[in-house]
Amino acid sequence: MNCLDRVERTVCILLLALIVLLVFAAAVMRTMGMPIIWSVDVAQLLFTWLCMLGANQTLKHSHHASVDIITQYLPARWQQILHGFAVIIILAVLTTLVVYGLALFNLNPQRTLGSTDIPYRYVTLALPVGAVLVALTVLQQGWRSVKQSTEANTL
Repeated sequence: MNCLDRVERTVCILLLALIVLLVFAAAVMRTMGMPIIWSVDVAQLLFTWLCMLGANQTLKHSHHASVDIITQYLPARWQQILHGFAVIIILAVLTTLVVYGLALFNLNPQRTLGSTDIPYRYVTLALPVGAVLVALTVLQQGWRSVKQSTEANTL
């Protein structure tokens, strides 16, 4: 596990802990008749970032769901071709998310997050940042896969 991976995992853990604490505190305070009106908005911000960073962590450690009911019966060469095609589609989708995520980020800079003074841009920024991180992970895994298949073919 490299340094960036450790930082990303630590941030995910901290975000989850903050969300749990914030929602718990908000529930307790609401029961006591003193609601924390900004808690849902801040929890939304934290959850958005947790989802994007968590998706990258899941992909990095191959814990994402996959369906191989058909591809498992294909020859290894066809599996590699289909995998390469899937990587191209994934990178195209991620590129689209980055482009439109940045457009969304710049769309309305004055909008704030609910009842707070936090710019809503910080919520929308999670989309392009997360897409870039996932794209880097996909490229890294793709490079590793190509390297391994090249080494296997030279043996």
